[in-house]
Amino acid sequence: MNDVHHEETLQLSLVPNLASIHYLRQAGAMLDLPVRTTATAIMYYHQFNRFMLLNKGKKPERNDRFVDENMPLYMNEELLTTTCLHLACKMTDVPRKVRDLVNVGYRYYHPKEGILQVDETYFKMRSSLVVGELLLVRALGYDLEVSLPFTYCLNVLRGMASVTWFATSSKQDRRSLPGNQKDYWRSMEQEMDPELSTIARLAWMFCWDSICSPRIILTRTTAEVALGCLYLALKLSQAELPMNMNQWVDMWGASENISVQNVCDVVTDLIGLFDHCPTTEELPNTSSSSSSTPPAPLQPSNSSASQQQKSPSSPASA
Repeated sequence: MNDVHHEETLQLSLVPNLASIHYLRQAGAMLDLPVRTTATAIMYYHQFNRFMLLNKGKKPERNDRFVDENMPLYMNEELLTTTCLHLACKMTDVPRKVRDLVNVGYRYYHPKEGILQVDETYFKMRSSLVVGELLLVRALGYDLEVSLPFTYCLNVLRGMASVTWFATSSKQDRRSLPGNQKDYWRSMEQEMDPELSTIARLAWMFCWDSICSPRIILTRTTAEVALGCLYLALKLSQAELPMNMNQWVDMWGASENISVQNVCDVVTDLIGLFDHCPTTEELPNTSSSSSSTPPAPLQPSNSSASQQQKSPSSPASA
């Protein structure tokens, strides 16, 4: 087990495909998706890329079928990210129309093109999305449940008596927004003093950043990631803790059998992620790199054509 964990840690990148992650988060905002849905889509994206990294050109034991590294879903970033959003909407019970998903992806990756009409091109893109969803579910091993660090981080904040909102709100109030951690956080900030509000905002930001990094979120447990994000937030806000890090991790991670070293590794990886990520001005500009004519619709049966369309900074059309 440790050998597999070490192998994945070496192969998985600390810095993700920033263009695709940026699209997933922007599309989540455009479609008015809750945090859980957008984060689930990012998790699917990381899990699929890990599957391809470990199994492309091989026959995985789960189904003994050859994994083609030129499959359209792997070679076409726009199709993959839109498929992840589509599947995440279904799994989190946040219905969105397929046309809305296709339009958002098309407008984001090809902003200079006209409005996508409901014609043969649209229906080919829609068909590609349906086929891509089947491939994604198989690659994920039909295990579509994901665990996110937001809830665990909220529970630790409550246990540290940092958030008075939990003490004054009734259970019925908390049940009225199931899984909507962003609304929890906003309600909590109204009851916090400025110092605690800073800690909560930093912890929220670090939880989001950890989900964006495949090495952090896929090689550590949810509790380890949550404690690492919260501890880094406490340190950056210069909060005074009545105990050292070992005692703090033992107190809040004992139930999950968390080691101090794993939490330290999460903090180290987060700092490394911030050091290696470019600034906003250095991010790839997908708008300027889009061609003046729409790319040909993806044909699910033509994997070689999709390979020629892929570009790191300008993904091909779905």
